[in-house]
Amino acid sequence: MTNKTEINGLSLAVNFSVIALCLALNMFVTGLPQKIFYIVSYLSVASIAYGLVCRKIAFQPNRFFIVLFIVLIIFSLIRLVLAIQVKAIETAPSGDSITNISNYLLGAKRPLLGAFVLLNLAIYGQLVSLTTLRAGKVLILLGLLITLGFGIHEHLYTANVRIKLTTEAASMSSYMILLIYCAWLWLSRFETQAYWKIADVAALLVTFALLYLCGTRVTIIIALVAVGLLFLLQTYRLSMLKNWRISALVVGLLAVLVLMTSNRWVEGVQDIDNYGSNSSTSPGARVAIWGGAVNFIQHHSGFATPDERTTQTRQFITAHYPNNLEGYTNVKYNIHNEFLEVTTLEGWLGTASLALLYLVTLAGGMKRCDLRWVALPLLALFVAGLTDSVLPYNQTPPFSLWRWRSAVYGYRYR
Repeated sequence: MTNKTEINGLSLAVNFSVIALCLALNMFVTGLPQKIFYIVSYLSVASIAYGLVCRKIAFQPNRFFIVLFIVLIIFSLIRLVLAIQVKAIETAPSGDSITNISNYLLGAKRPLLGAFVLLNLAIYGQLVSLTTLRAGKVLILLGLLITLGFGIHEHLYTANVRIKLTTEAASMSSYMILLIYCAWLWLSRFETQAYWKIADVAALLVTFALLYLCGTRVTIIIALVAVGLLFLLQTYRLSMLKNWRISALVVGLLAVLVLMTSNRWVEGVQDIDNYGSNSSTSPGARVAIWGGAVNFIQHHSGFATPDERTTQTRQFITAHYPNNLEGYTNVKYNIHNEFLEVTTLEGWLGTASLALLYLVTLAGGMKRCDLRWVALPLLALFVAGLTDSVLPYNQTPPFSLWRWRSAVYGYRYR
């Protein structure tokens, strides 16, 4: 191994360890993980620029990563242009509009920088050792355990029945925890020892406990059914049809899941049953907001300001859902659906850029690439985005990119 290769391997090992540390700290430390993210991002931009100038980047074996890099750049630039334009034309924006545009600015800048880190680690990720990957897993598990301690404290000793941790909303906290679990799941596929299987069970239980404290229904479904169980069954090649113990374990876990979260599900079912007499509920508010968003899109195909969207969707809600105070109030924050959120503010151009993220992954899967490392967080973002707007939160873009970058290392060991 040459001295330059040794230096690159050491720097990437440190880089991965820092990313794992950020994943571990982000739910109970504010500010430091974001600062580390920027430092790593700027170093990655310099590394990619150096590789291009010196012609040391091999494009052919990294086609998928380069395409994903380009898609992330396009997605970020469209969002950046929207934020800059809205800041320029709004003369007296409301406080909520200022918050939304600030989130969009961060949601453009961080994926833009993160795209360079993603490409950098994709190209040189094979230099990271399996020992470093294991150290990252230990950091992530310790972070989950410490986060659970903070979550229990918040649940017991504050007014928050649903914990928020370092975020502004319990739902946002649950999305970030879910992305941490996605990172853990992917790194778990490289271990077969019994003690790592025990660690997998521990990570699953801690994640479930945190999501239970967050009280967000959709993330519990994704984490424990759509992502967790299916991934673990496939990774360890377990057959529910041939092994009755595994089948009994899965059924038992699902039964415990239903029993422990029954209150939230009963509440949701009752809200739907009573929709005719009381639409001002969480599900009812979403119906009203989505109707207002669709109506808004029919009259706007390009960029729009948050205040403009809020005013017109509220007019629609007042006309068609006059008693829906919940929808009327919460529409000022977001549209509670990822594609509708993007389309109402960024127009069809923004929608196309968001769809490209999913289409590129789908195309890679059709070419029989092992893309579970990117499919896991995208599946989580897609399903969560059906009933909420995830990407506008200022912590989501760098967090999902951290998760993708940790998985890129693992991809090299497939």
